[in-house]
Amino acid sequence: MSPRNQILRDLLIPTVVFLALASPTGVHAQKKKVSRSADAASAADQGAVRITTQNPPGDLIPPYPPSDFIESLTVDACRFSIGDGDNWANTWGDDDRMYSFFTDGRGFDRKKSVSCAPVIIEGQPPQISGRDLVSPTGTIPDPSGKKSRKVCGLLMVDGVLYAWVRNLNLPGAPKGTGAGMMVSTDRGRTWEWVDWNWPELGYPVWMNAGRNYQAARDDSAYYLSPDGPSAYADYPHLVLGRVRVASIRDQAAHEFFVGFASPGVPRWGRFESRKPVFTDPNGCFRPNLVYNPGLKRYFLVMSSPYGNWKWWATDNPNRRAHLGIFDAPTPWGPWSLVDYITDWGAPENRFAPNIPSKWISDDGTTFYLLYSCIPNGPYQFNVQRCTLKLKGP
Repeated sequence: MSPRNQILRDLLIPTVVFLALASPTGVHAQKKKVSRSADAASAADQGAVRITTQNPPGDLIPPYPPSDFIESLTVDACRFSIGDGDNWANTWGDDDRMYSFFTDGRGFDRKKSVSCAPVIIEGQPPQISGRDLVSPTGTIPDPSGKKSRKVCGLLMVDGVLYAWVRNLNLPGAPKGTGAGMMVSTDRGRTWEWVDWNWPELGYPVWMNAGRNYQAARDDSAYYLSPDGPSAYADYPHLVLGRVRVASIRDQAAHEFFVGFASPGVPRWGRFESRKPVFTDPNGCFRPNLVYNPGLKRYFLVMSSPYGNWKWWATDNPNRRAHLGIFDAPTPWGPWSLVDYITDWGAPENRFAPNIPSKWISDDGTTFYLLYSCIPNGPYQFNVQRCTLKLKGP
């Protein structure tokens, strides 16, 4: 790549719906700036494809009924990509910056790859840039996949950053399992570990809700995880945890969704009594949960990578490559289908989809979908603009 910008055209095999319908074209900048090429602008100006939620493609059966709230989704053909790495957990800070962690890469200005490190993403697509944060305690140096720890979920609330960290690899446990937490009170410069962990959870992710978590429904922080210990396996269920913000560092204060006391009224209890808050037999892998204040809806997005993805820890016979986007009026549902795409982005291997809270429009109808690719596709911070059309009264 050139030190500034390099144009990369992504020639994808069209699938029936969503992001893979139009070949995303754009500029993939290794360093800091991103700009859209003339070809990319032309592709976007030709019009993106509108996707209805009523007719899922192929024989892939969605786990929930179509949304009564959202009629269709439009995705711009142009893709913007920066940096080097994958996963890119992120949160909207009190200082209006987007804080993030990349994994297994060089970030923006590093000469050598690390397992994970904090970065700051600035600007609004398409004019976005990134820079590395100098943080010896937040940087994990060994980029060895499941053998080294990596951040999987990030939240800023009341000016404090909380990072879920996967691949704890506790004594006697398989590689790529277990999760713990790091905390930073100085916007990512220094981090300290809490003295407890979740051996049975492999990929917890915080729910984000506006700048500095100011759009949250109450004084609790919520988080999702596939119900299993590995970050490299897909499981049929997601579980939902919550904790009062003031008590995040206290494991005893954490509680989990254990079912409903009555329709729509959740019950909370100990981890051992947890119940699924979401189920998909096609596989739940590296989810993301965000609150959309403009629409007053919660959006859940996750995917299963296309192809023979060599990093799988298990061979799930029910696994199907897909992207799922769901909405609900609360973090515990009831869930409905926004879109469900088989073989999303093929032949690229896309995963870890994410809707950054900072880039949701005030009315909630536009947002950016962030995702990673490996081994096929740009190994970068990739975003495409999405627009929702709502159903009438």
